[in-house]
Order: sequence, then C-alpha cells, then structure tokens
Amino acid sequence: MKKLFILFVFSVYVIASFAQIQLKAPGVKWDELYSFDKCNVFKIKFFAKNNELMRTMDYKIYYQSSGQNFEIKLVTNGKGSGMETVIDKKNEVAIQIFGLESGSTPYYNAGGYKFPAEADLKKLEILPTTETKQILGFNCKKYTYTYKKIFGEVWITDQVELSNDLGIFRAAKMASLHNTLSIGGFVMEMTTEDAKGGKTIMSTVVLKNNEKYLVDLKSVDMNTAINKVNYFTF
Repeated sequence: MKKLFILFVFSVYVIASFAQIQLKAPGVKWDELYSFDKCNVFKIKFFAKNNELMRTMDYKIYYQSSGQNFEIKLVTNGKGSGMETVIDKKNEVAIQIFGLESGSTPYYNAGGYKFPAEADLKKLEILPTTETKQILGFNCKKYTYTYKKIFGEVWITDQVELSNDLGIFRAAKMASLHNTLSIGGFVMEMTTEDAKGGKTIMSTVVLKNNEKYLVDLKSVDMNTAINKVNYFTF
C-alpha cells in the first residue's frame, strides 16, 4: 500500500534529518560491535488499485539466540540496500546506518529511544475468523481488522515463541501505527487494503535461520540525537 511505503520513507528521513542537526549528544551510548546468529526474512509487496505490482521490499531481521538486541535490514535484489537499524536493548539506543553498501561514505546515527506508557500504546483490534492455514509449517489462524479507511487480515500462530519485534509486524513498520495487537501470538502474514483499492501483502519467508552477522562500529564517525524518540518509530 502506497501510504505504508510513504510512512516508512518519511520516518527514516525525519530521524536522519533530525540527527544531522543534533550532533554529538551527551549520554548516548552504544557498543562497538554487535553480533547476531539468527535471521528471519520477510517480503512486502505493494499493489495499485488494478492489482498491478508496484514495488517489492525484502527485509531481514538479525537477532541473538542469547540476547535481546536485533537489527532490521532492507535488502534489494539479494544485496544490502545500505539502510539498516540496530536496536540495542541494553543501552536503549537505535543505531541507523545509511549507504553502507552503496559505495559512498556511510552515514551513522545513534539516538536514544523511550517506550510509550501503557495507556499510550496503539492497540489494533482484530477479530477472529474460523479460517486456518499453514505458513512455513506452522498452524495459523486468520483475523480481520478495520482501522479508519484501512482494512485487512492478519494470520497469527501460537507455535512460534518469538516477539513480534522480530517479525513482519515490525519489519513492515506497522508497529509505528499499531504498537500491539489485541490478540497474542506471532504475526506470520498481514494484508492491508484502502478504500482506493491499494493493497499491501506482507509475508514471512524464513524463520529462525542460522546466519551470523556482525555490525562493527569501531572508529566510525557517529552522529547522535539529543531527544529520545518513541521506540516504535524505528
């Protein structure tokens, strides 16, 4: 869906632009090296109102089998797009990296984040149906929802013991619109449609793959942001 893609791009550039103004903020800490050993893979397809495929975006989320840190990476044609975000739970900071694989000088930004209060969480109310199907071998149940002029379906499993921070709900930036769902479980697939016929299909391709990935921040020129941003913005 076009609105979803615009939201994603806008949030990225707002944070980056803010960081360019607020440089070298005190108290923002990060580790020099981040190590991950697991990976989930997702695909997002955007369709026009005539069901014409307009754009495809592929994501990887790297995470730790022992630890809470994770990293979201946009992938294009099997290669890194140069845009990735490390979420450091210990230091409560997000490190954004732009242009790492583009051949130009990479841009690094570290900014603190804060969790919204329980009362401020944006919960998406979803309604159960009787439909079920298997996705990647996991039994999933279909739920539907309507949010303003957007409607769609969500396929959720209770057989995956992972946070939705490591799933398509986070990779697709849906968490910036809806921080939580009214039903527990892991989101395997999600569809959104709008009144004009635009449609987005978000699907899980791979789960719990053994894949090592390192983010080395030694000696990089790190910009920092003074003000903390809502955790779900990243």
